[in-house]
Amino acid sequence: MKLSLNWLNDFVDLNEIKKIENINDNGTLAVKLAEKLTGVGFEVEEIIETGKCLKNVVVGKIVKIERHQDAERLFVCQVNLGDRNVQIITSATNVFEGATVPVALDGADLANGIKIKSSKIRGVESQGMFCSGEELGINDGLYEGAEINGILIFKDEFIPGTLVSKALFLDDYVLDVSITANRPDAMSVIGLAREICAIYRLKIREQDLSYNVGSEKIENIVNVENKDFQLCPRYMAGAVSEVKIEKSPLEIRSRLFVVGVHPINNIVDITNYVLFEYGQPMHAFDANNIDGKKIIIRRAEKGEKISALNGSTYELSNNNLVIADENKPLVIAGVIGGTNSCINENTKTVVFESASFERSQIRKTSRGFGIRTDSSARFEKGIDLLSQELGLRRALNLIEKFGAGKIANGILDKKEEEVKNLEVSVSKNKIDKILGISFDEKDIVEILSSLGIESKINGDEICLSIPPYRFDIENDNDVAEEIIRMYGYGVYDNISKPLFEGASVMVGKHDPILKLQRELKQILICKGFYEINSYSLVPSEAHIKLGLGNRSNEVVKISNPISDELSVLRISMAHSLLSNISFNVKRNNKDIKIFESGKTFHAKSVPLTEQPTERNILAFASIDPADDFYTFKGVIENLLERYNQKFIIDYSKKAFLHPGISADFTNENGEVVASFGKVNPVVAKEYEIPENTYYAEVDCDKLLALPLKTFKVKKISKFPIVERDLAIVVDEKVTVGSLEEIIKQCCGKNYNDVKLFDIYRSEQLGDKKSLAFRIKLLSDEKTLSEEDINKVIDKILRRTNELYGAVLR
Repeated sequence: MKLSLNWLNDFVDLNEIKKIENINDNGTLAVKLAEKLTGVGFEVEEIIETGKCLKNVVVGKIVKIERHQDAERLFVCQVNLGDRNVQIITSATNVFEGATVPVALDGADLANGIKIKSSKIRGVESQGMFCSGEELGINDGLYEGAEINGILIFKDEFIPGTLVSKALFLDDYVLDVSITANRPDAMSVIGLAREICAIYRLKIREQDLSYNVGSEKIENIVNVENKDFQLCPRYMAGAVSEVKIEKSPLEIRSRLFVVGVHPINNIVDITNYVLFEYGQPMHAFDANNIDGKKIIIRRAEKGEKISALNGSTYELSNNNLVIADENKPLVIAGVIGGTNSCINENTKTVVFESASFERSQIRKTSRGFGIRTDSSARFEKGIDLLSQELGLRRALNLIEKFGAGKIANGILDKKEEEVKNLEVSVSKNKIDKILGISFDEKDIVEILSSLGIESKINGDEICLSIPPYRFDIENDNDVAEEIIRMYGYGVYDNISKPLFEGASVMVGKHDPILKLQRELKQILICKGFYEINSYSLVPSEAHIKLGLGNRSNEVVKISNPISDELSVLRISMAHSLLSNISFNVKRNNKDIKIFESGKTFHAKSVPLTEQPTERNILAFASIDPADDFYTFKGVIENLLERYNQKFIIDYSKKAFLHPGISADFTNENGEVVASFGKVNPVVAKEYEIPENTYYAEVDCDKLLALPLKTFKVKKISKFPIVERDLAIVVDEKVTVGSLEEIIKQCCGKNYNDVKLFDIYRSEQLGDKKSLAFRIKLLSDEKTLSEEDINKVIDKILRRTNELYGAVLR
């Protein structure tokens, strides 16, 4: 749930909170509110400063435009900023004298990463830059013209010198609040406002939801029949005639924009606005598409179909609830609307739906059709029976404020019983026992009252009157939770030490090795690999099958195994993955790409006198024809690119890998951190798998000890990159990695990149190979001359010849 402070201020006096906390700015206020909300059970995952990229961006009015004297395509503009004029040079062709535009001044840091500095352009001073919508981080939904290929021209009469963040109502902070499953009432601005008022013992600001109605009665526009109160306990409808479909006011568009909703038009924006403000999903019908002027809430008939707003057509069953007219379904209730009832630019009469649906019904329907919408997400968690009235009244109130149409006289409200508070009795002694603290009766009454819960204490009995929106409170445990979260971590902050002797507060975090494995797994998933899980126990002959020889002094045997197939702890992940591939190949499953993260176990001595050494290994394998040695090398490099290490690649000594088509990555300490290559043909035959099987493993424990890269920002050179191709002949045993390292060293400060693009072998070359590299050189100081380039190439040839006997091909 994203909570805008500007929006919150409609319900909570934020200036009063600033006085209480002795703070002055909204940034500090956002941090303090995040701490308080987290303390009472609502974790704030992020604080977003919406106007961060708009600092030093102001509204300017162009008063004069002249062509640049030394550049035909540049224009010198004199711009009024209210208290002064500045000079801006631009190449934009859509600006004109009298245009009001956003001006980024010296020090501005725009949304696309551009930092603004005053500078001379062709000898003429430019004190800033005109901005497009993209550079401000906005779109057409917020402000029309933001997505054009040019400078954003403000159509509103903004005052020159005004900060653009204020003009666009983006001077705001947004809290991204994680709402627990049992608190759907907090998935709204008013819900979190109630919590904040409870924390600070403030009174919530009541909204004026009044509106004026016309002479036309709603019954002349639409009627409602509810045939299933079990699945739809309350259905309300209101109507508006003479509707004007247009843009919403800028402040409304801004509020929707900062919480991640794309503004569309005033009617759709009103439904989204009410969803975020009151947590009530709404739907707007075009009244002209409601046959018989009647809305019917019913179960769908088997075989009925509906074309939904997402472009798909769904066949319905009797298990689905629909909102229909006399002839057809209009909406899959609580999930998605149909194209045959939605509003459009020609709509003249709108019917607003504000309803409550049984949450398990919505969950089943949503998952059954594979549809996930904001409305279905809210209904799945549960909507109280009070929000429908508040939401509908707010929608009609906004219609009047926007001047969007005439509101029909009356509201249709279909429900079986009146909405009232839930009466619950709990035991004070039981609550004290649950929490391990004896509470003063005055504290209990004050805490519950701040949460909107009326309470009376009569001896041990606490009688509660709970508002409809807190339907999560049912018994002693629920009440105890409400008391302790406010008493211990809210306003009072009374819990300063553990409740139990010897207890300690634990800071939640992932174990470093698990965090690393999760990040590495994600890379493999992106590369098309699928995760498997297998037993750590393997057959006693597994290491023999892998060609590892006699490892009886290293293998941990199980004293009473279930079977010989699960008799020893594995010393390599290879058996698990190759066995899995073998199993699938025998069942004609092809193109297998799998990985597994697990432990291997190595006895220090046999019989065991101490616990075996455990190693965390990430292994992956493939029989996909598209994969080869270089594919696996690339994957390993992706896994290792985060580390500040110069890895050396050399032939692998793993027995189960092909002796000529495999390699090890070794760190600067000489430790092998990763091995990969084609599976040894002998091993492949043992497992009855294709010869073209590739396998790799990474030692996560060794990776964890390596330092991570730190990144430095480097200015991009204004001089051109120079490319040279170099083909050299070396012995077969010389590795590409070692040659690339020599090339880097020889290029020195002019090095930009080096890539191998060809390997050539022939009878003429014998036991040698030809390697072709593409070398890129770049200087920060000048354009490299032919002489400079030749010096580098000569140095590379001389050095590779000295170390590896390399000769130019």
